[in-house]
Amino acid sequence: MFHFYLRACVRATLVASTLLAAAAYAAPGPSPVSEKLSPRELVREVLRHNQGIAAMQAAVDAARAQIESAGALGDPMLSYSMAPGTLGPQAEAFGQSIKISQSFPWPGTLDLRTGAAKAEARSATQQLADLRLQLAAQARAAYAQWYYVHRALAVNKQNQALIQHLRKIAGSAYANGKGSQQDVLQAEVELTRLKNQALELERRRHTVRAKINRLVDQPPRRSLPPPADLPPPRDLPAFAGLRATALDRYPVLKSLDAQIAASHARVDLAEKDSYPTFTVMAGYNSMWAQPAMRPMVGVGINIPFGGNHEGEIDAAHAKLRQSRAKLADARSQLLSRLDQAYAMATQARHTIRLYSKKLLPLAKQNLQAAENDYRNGSGDFLTLVNAERQYLMAKLERAQARANFFTQLAALNYRTGGALFPEAPAARVQDPLP
Repeated sequence: MFHFYLRACVRATLVASTLLAAAAYAAPGPSPVSEKLSPRELVREVLRHNQGIAAMQAAVDAARAQIESAGALGDPMLSYSMAPGTLGPQAEAFGQSIKISQSFPWPGTLDLRTGAAKAEARSATQQLADLRLQLAAQARAAYAQWYYVHRALAVNKQNQALIQHLRKIAGSAYANGKGSQQDVLQAEVELTRLKNQALELERRRHTVRAKINRLVDQPPRRSLPPPADLPPPRDLPAFAGLRATALDRYPVLKSLDAQIAASHARVDLAEKDSYPTFTVMAGYNSMWAQPAMRPMVGVGINIPFGGNHEGEIDAAHAKLRQSRAKLADARSQLLSRLDQAYAMATQARHTIRLYSKKLLPLAKQNLQAAENDYRNGSGDFLTLVNAERQYLMAKLERAQARANFFTQLAALNYRTGGALFPEAPAARVQDPLP
């Protein structure tokens, strides 16, 4: 989409300007408001207000709440029975029976259940960390768009002022017989195109604003401050270091590691379910004639059949293989996307440096030379148009490169688990589980 706006800006600048007008173009105008939106503040607001985080936090709390119950014994069973025939005035004694029982799984089963619940809670915690990093990356990418569209609108506004100035110069030259009517008409055409481009850029601004407001769960038309400048481009860390950091800190991999641990526990649990479960019971039956026979204690045991549990064991092994395959696939995707983001960030970094140190100065000198030739009568209108187009295109392409660099930096930060834009300790997701 940014390329579309660049092409529109190129078409909109097919006019020439005087050296004085070029200086006016380069001079920054006053900001309409003093408050500016910074990327740090936007990320902070997104992490504070996005309801997706609240929903995921509730899921983490639910997973952690399951740990205690997972390692607990089942509820004891209390039963009571009576003999209706022993009721009434003719009955010699009231017959009743009461019994309480408690089941105990095979030794080690409760520890496995607790371990599986802890692993699932760790997985949910890492999913929450991943969501926070995703939202932070989306916020920074949206901010880069917010910056670029405001930059494009500012250029459009300044270009309109330049073309209006040029139209006056062309009109005066044509009235004095020193210019052509085509110059005047060309200025009118380009001014109309710029006005149409401003409409398109305004639509884009509304779209980005709605995207940002969605991230903070606000109405789409809520007004936002204009953006502050993007942070200065910085040198990228070595790719080998980023790769190692990503493999160590990427929350998706940590979440899948925890799921594999839970799957291992589920396999062991499925195997233990094929072992007997013991039930201890105690009761009292008043219907026994001899008092010594009325109190009773006992033990029960189920007799598991292999066929009843083979399917559960096979399913647990299949889920373990699935978890391992997901981890391998996620690691492969991580390294591929990390490499792509690094390559695009490197290209954007070189583009910024090339444009700042060489292309923009050359384009400005070329514009000044074309302006001088045009004013002296030795240059033509088309040469001046091309010089102006190249200069403005270079400025917008550098702005686009800065936005792209910041976007790819946000992507690298996400893939490396927040290594490039570390959050404050209080804002990070902690995993207190062993």
